[in-house]
Amino acid sequence: MQSNLRWKLIGILAILVVFASVGVYPLVAAHYGIRSPSWLVDKQLKLGLDLKGGVHLVLRVQTDDALRIETEQEMERLREELTKRGIMVANLTSPDPTHIRVEGVPPAQDAAFRQAASELQANFDRSSGTNGAYTFTMKPNIQVNLREEAVVQARQTIERRVNELGVTEPSIAQQGEGGD
Repeated sequence: MQSNLRWKLIGILAILVVFASVGVYPLVAAHYGIRSPSWLVDKQLKLGLDLKGGVHLVLRVQTDDALRIETEQEMERLREELTKRGIMVANLTSPDPTHIRVEGVPPAQDAAFRQAASELQANFDRSSGTNGAYTFTMKPNIQVNLREEAVVQARQTIERRVNELGVTEPSIAQQGEGGD
């Protein structure tokens, strides 16, 4: 009976030493800068960001920038087309992200101007003013599409960059309907 009890105590002590060394070794190794064996690191409990302190970011997509870029590109195309056709205008500006303003179209070149600006009418509505002034307004459906594309592109960029970091279980979600 005595030898049976001795083997039980030795077994319990051996198991206790093994579990204590597996549980304590990573802490001691981290403290002294000793590298843990890969088999032990693979078995380690992985804490998510919520248990490590976590990060919560809210990013706002500036969708007006997408509209502004599209408007400026169309304005430059119009400027090039007018230069190519020899149509001189007094002023060609973009007062806001969805409008192009043309002023000073000579009356003799009005028909040529309208023909040169016909490509713009795919994405913009044209309205005439006085003294050769025209205002092009981006169509509402184009505005919605550009805003949605900007949000989708921003989300894909964020997802790609977070995945490159190797974050475990990232949660990336869209909040609201878009941006500015």
